[in-house]
Amino acid sequence: MAKLPTKKRLREICDKLWSAAVKADWNYKCAICGKREDLNSHHLIPRQHYAVRYTLENGICLCAGHHQFCPHKSPHNNGPGFHRWLEVAHPIRAKWLKDTIDNGYEFQGTKSAHYFLEVMEELRQYLEPFEFDAIVGVRLAAYLERVKA
Repeated sequence: MAKLPTKKRLREICDKLWSAAVKADWNYKCAICGKREDLNSHHLIPRQHYAVRYTLENGICLCAGHHQFCPHKSPHNNGPGFHRWLEVAHPIRAKWLKDTIDNGYEFQGTKSAHYFLEVMEELRQYLEPFEFDAIVGVRLAAYLERVKA
């Protein structure tokens, strides 16, 4: 590969990989209602916090309705209601969230191209090879394989 994509493009690829990995982790269904269509990956701790932005535990799969619009359980429409639901329905994830917030999550690295390539390699394990290649692109996937070898 003659030239890597821009850092902005690498970040976009990492975001797509994380989203696909979260959906796979939740078996491609909404954690609240089990719906399998119109799925979103939601960050429990907002994505601007790079220390946990690409951490699988920081994600939950929700249908669009529960992600944005539900008056009782939407993290965007009723944060306290969503957190109460999370504590009851997914106590391990709720504990991870509480512990992470209590212990802090300051980003210690640099958001360099190398950082985003490492994130891609970390997220690769959660996806089927065809999914990874479709998101990353064949040339970048081949480059990552050469660098890894």
